[in-house]
Amino acid sequence: MTILEHLEELRIRVMWVIGSVGIAAVAGWFLFDQVIALLLKPARPYLSDLTHGKLVFTGPLEAFTLRFKIAFVIGFVIAFPIVLYQVWRFVAPGLHRNEKRYAIPFIGAGLVFFATGAWFALLTLPEALRFLIGPAITGGNIRPLLSAQSYITFGILYLLAFGLSFEFPIVLMLLTLLRVISSRQMAKYRRHVFMGIAVFVAVATPTVDWFTMTVLTIALYVLYEASIWVSKLLRR
Repeated sequence: MTILEHLEELRIRVMWVIGSVGIAAVAGWFLFDQVIALLLKPARPYLSDLTHGKLVFTGPLEAFTLRFKIAFVIGFVIAFPIVLYQVWRFVAPGLHRNEKRYAIPFIGAGLVFFATGAWFALLTLPEALRFLIGPAITGGNIRPLLSAQSYITFGILYLLAFGLSFEFPIVLMLLTLLRVISSRQMAKYRRHVFMGIAVFVAVATPTVDWFTMTVLTIALYVLYEASIWVSKLLRR
C-alpha cells in the first residue's frame, strides 16, 4: 500500500470508530446514573452532610455538559470491541496470512485486559481517595465539598488510565507480529522499560499517591514480562 492508501485506510477506520462510539453514546446517556452510582461508592465517606451524600454542581449547564461528556466515555467503553476490530483491520495488511488468524484472540485479549484494568482501578480508588482527600492530607479543619464536574471527571480518567494502560501487552503483541520488536529485544531492554513504565505511570495517572502508582507500575511490568513469553510463542 502507498502512503495515500494507508491514510485513506486510516480515515475509514477512524470514521468507523467515531460512528460506533457515537451510536453507543446513546446507550451511555441512559446508563449515566448507574455509572455515577458505581463511582460514588468510594467517595461516600467524604461527601458533606449538607449535600445529603450527593455531588453538587454550580452552573445551570454543568449537569447537562457533564452527562453529555460521560455518555461518550461510556459509549467508547461499549464500542471498545469495534475499536479493537478497526485497529486490527488497519494493521492486518502488514501481516502474513497465517498471522491473521489472531484477530479473535487479539480482540478477546484486549477486552479482558481493559476490564482487568478497570477492575484494578475500582479496587484502588478508595485508597487513592483516602490519600488525596483523607485527614492525613486535609487535616482536621478542612472538609471536602465534592463537585460533580471535578469528581466524576477524576473518576472516569482514573478508570480509563488503568483500563487503557492494561492494553500494553496488546500493543507489544501487534509490534511483534509486525516485526517491529522481538522477544530478544524486549528481554534486553527490560530495565529501560521498567523505568519508562514508572515515568509513564507518574505522568498518566490522575493521582499522586504512592499506592496507586506502585500498584500500576508493578502490574504493567508483570504484563511486560508475560508479553516476552507470548512474543516467543507468536514468532515460532
